[in-house]
Amino acid sequence: MLAENYKIVPIYNEYDLTTDDTTMPSDSWNMKNYHHATIILQYTGLGTQSTWCYVKSGTTAAALTSDVYFNYAFGGAATGTAVAGSAASCDVLAAWGTTSSTTAFVTVTHATYINSMLVIEVDAAAMDLANNEEWMTVNHTDNTTGATGHVTGFAILQPRYKENRIATCLA
Repeated sequence: MLAENYKIVPIYNEYDLTTDDTTMPSDSWNMKNYHHATIILQYTGLGTQSTWCYVKSGTTAAALTSDVYFNYAFGGAATGTAVAGSAASCDVLAAWGTTSSTTAFVTVTHATYINSMLVIEVDAAAMDLANNEEWMTVNHTDNTTGATGHVTGFAILQPRYKENRIATCLA
């Protein structure tokens, strides 16, 4: 069973991206007992302006201290779109991108990804562990003010030690 091999953590529930232009964080989770996080975000109703998506680490929940670099890919089409045998389907990921020290975020373009899925892959080793930053948070910012829409998301964590009922990693 998937749930006995991985920790499934809800991190966003129809979060309103119009609430603030600088800090729109997900719930934070502690990565000390996990090797890897696969984050799945579903955007709906994006309009007006684009939003930026970051992954951050910190020493406490909700701390957005350090950028965490990650790989990402969008669904090949709007969620609910299926074209048999085609990459233009929502369940076929586009080419992978990578964030870096010069661009530590991915732009979620409102006209392109209005109702799309974003998959983020991040290793715990990418966090600032030297400074005891064990907490991970996804954060969105409105890069030009005026973004609208919602995001729902889950983190699927690869545990260091598997159990059938893994304890919470939320604050």
